[in-house]
Amino acid sequence: MVEQPSQDNETNNHDNSEEINLIDLFNIVWSRKKIILTLGPLFGVIGIIIAFTSQVIYRSETLLAPANQEGEASGLSALAGQFGGLASMAGINIGGGGNIETALATLKSRRFIVSFINKNELLPILFENMYDAESNTWTTKDNTPPSDWDSYEVFKEEIFKVSQDKKTGLVTLSIDLSDPTLGEKWANQLPLEINNFLRTKAQLEAEKNLEYLKEQLAETKVLEIQQSLYSLIESETKNAMLANAKEEYAFKIIDPAVVPERKIRPRRGLIIIASGMLGGFFGIFLCFVLHFIEVAKRTSAKPN
Repeated sequence: MVEQPSQDNETNNHDNSEEINLIDLFNIVWSRKKIILTLGPLFGVIGIIIAFTSQVIYRSETLLAPANQEGEASGLSALAGQFGGLASMAGINIGGGGNIETALATLKSRRFIVSFINKNELLPILFENMYDAESNTWTTKDNTPPSDWDSYEVFKEEIFKVSQDKKTGLVTLSIDLSDPTLGEKWANQLPLEINNFLRTKAQLEAEKNLEYLKEQLAETKVLEIQQSLYSLIESETKNAMLANAKEEYAFKIIDPAVVPERKIRPRRGLIIIASGMLGGFFGIFLCFVLHFIEVAKRTSAKPN
């Protein structure tokens, strides 16, 4: 009768196998420890060079709140319910100044950002490595400035960030630049620019709507339609007055940006530590690669 191995013996053999495997792995690494001792410090030195040569970036932040348009909305809500059908047929929006989603979308839109860049002549700052300030020329292949699309991508991806707290509705606008003074200037200027942009747009829309409504009023003889048109004209007149009088049309500045004193990147300590660890891991990986190459050579060298 064949004696079956007990469960305890199987467990012991399994533990011994794991112990031997771990010892073998340690020996593989230890026998080539010079690789790790070389690559670890080498990567650490590279990390130090990167950390201390990377451009220092500062973040300027402005805290905004949506402009309160509740009074305007409530004053026009009854009118919208009563004459909304007529207004929609005419392509007129009774709602006035819009909403926060529209304002945020406009703030992040290519049209507004490109307008801000061109108005303030920011291309030489955004692409300083491609611009010769002494000769006032571009060093590109055709000596032409970057396109509007390129400037929009750089500004949106590397410099300009907007986020909204869904609970409070507050909006944080931030500018990341190597020049903290310039970053503070842009962070405070952008809310003024977007308010002016949206206010001007609302003024033009109100004027266009008023012109259309007055034309329709002159052409109709139906009393009920005339009353509706008078009400719509009153509404658009209020919208125009609101746009003319309200400086903080879309956003109110709750906390303006100040010149930042602390950098946000590079995080030098983290870069150096991560580089050293990466060098150590790469060294361990290289140890195993060399070991398997050596084993493969010995195996192929054995006679069949």
